[in-house]
Amino acid sequence: MVDAELQNLIQNHDALARLIGQRVRYLNEEYEVTDLLPEEGLLILSADEGTDVQEDSYGRPNRLVPKRQNLKFRDAEGCPSSIWDELAFLDGPLLK
Repeated sequence: MVDAELQNLIQNHDALARLIGQRVRYLNEEYEVTDLLPEEGLLILSADEGTDVQEDSYGRPNRLVPKRQNLKFRDAEGCPSSIWDELAFLDGPLLK
């Protein structure tokens, strides 16, 4: 993806929201983009396989949840972070 296109994507909340539901490969594992936190600059990925233990508000193990990755999609200056180089979109090209 061209840097200008990527910069436009991370600044456009509607375009980022369209990433939800997309299948991606990250660190040689398959995930689905399940959430987006634009104010924090986070892209949330959830795996089909593998689980993590989620703690309750007191820090006690509470339940098993899908393995998750919370990725910063932009740096402190608002530029795309390096995660974009590590993501492979499995549903086809990101920008059409």
